[in-house]
Amino acid sequence: MSKKADITFAQGKFILMGELDMSNVMSVYQKSMGYLSQCEEMSFDFSQLKSSDSSGLALMIEWLKLAKLKQKKITFTNLSAELLSIARAARLDKIINSCQ
Repeated sequence: MSKKADITFAQGKFILMGELDMSNVMSVYQKSMGYLSQCEEMSFDFSQLKSSDSSGLALMIEWLKLAKLKQKKITFTNLSAELLSIARAARLDKIINSCQ
C-alpha cells in the first residue's frame, strides 16, 4: 500500500501533509512548482507532515536550489525531529537550520 502525501498553498505558504517517501515525492515536487508563481517567498510548513524518509530531505534541497536560482527567500518551519536527524546524518543540518 503506497503512502499519501500532498502539498497545498494557502495564506502565502506551502503546507506539506501526509507521509512523504520515494513513492510520492515527485508528485509533491511537481505540485509545488504550480504554486511558485503565486509567491514572493518560499515558505514551507511541515506541521501537517506525519512522516518522511530521506526523500523529504532531497525535496528540501531541490527547493533550496530553486530558491537560489529564482532569488527568493526560503524558510522551513515545524520540521520534525525525524527530518532534522536525517539532515544531521547527511551533514546538511546547518544548511537546513539556516532556513528556519
